[in-house]
Amino acid sequence: MTDPFLHHGGPSGCLLVHGFSGGPDEMQGLGAHLAGAGHTVLGLRLPGHHGPPDELAAVRWGDWLAAVSDGLAYLRARCATVSLVGFSLGGALALLAAADLPVDRLAILATPIHLKGDWQMNILAVGRHVMPWYYPLAQASFAEPELRAQILRRAPDVDLDDPQVQAHLRGEIRISIGAIDELRMALARARRALPRVRAPILVMHGRADDVAPLGSPQIILGGVSSPQRELVWWDDTGHQMLTHGPHREAIYRRVETFLAT
Repeated sequence: MTDPFLHHGGPSGCLLVHGFSGGPDEMQGLGAHLAGAGHTVLGLRLPGHHGPPDELAAVRWGDWLAAVSDGLAYLRARCATVSLVGFSLGGALALLAAADLPVDRLAILATPIHLKGDWQMNILAVGRHVMPWYYPLAQASFAEPELRAQILRRAPDVDLDDPQVQAHLRGEIRISIGAIDELRMALARARRALPRVRAPILVMHGRADDVAPLGSPQIILGGVSSPQRELVWWDDTGHQMLTHGPHREAIYRRVETFLAT
């Protein structure tokens, strides 16, 4: 499901924010778990996501942050407490929101504080005007379990072992270089905002994450001003920690415990 979702529950509100080029479906399992624990849960969809690629290309990082702010305002008007849970880019946006808005608790999962390949990332501001598109599956291995799970979650009937299907995905799946540059800028703003974050914070990261740099959790926890800080590492867990891997249910329970303390 790529639509936003809302679970009505008790007076404890929780806003779930998905990752870059992802959608609310990344947060569905966690959202259902938290709703079962009595929370009112809103899973938003960031602007430009799950539309045509050109739609994401037209969005700026401030539009993503504005959507998070709107979601917080919606829950704050209905709930006694409001917590933020962000995955990947959603975690960086959660940090930015918590730096300036009242948030009772903050959990960020698989969140990069910078993009890998720093020198290449630094030329994105120019590259977005020269090479408008990036094809993330051009060299992908469709035998990789996490990639297969990610694709099949949104297209369950696709045959990923069919060479024609693979060729189609390699050539058709594209992401705007400009959008990736907006991601870079959002992460840079989140780094600068860390000292203004004072809410109790839980940071969780997979030891096998090959997307969000493994040094990110220490940078985040070392930069925030939160009096309560927790870091939890998960073995045998890659970037898609909420949808793939052996510890998904344990991760859901750990978030639930944090929000209840």
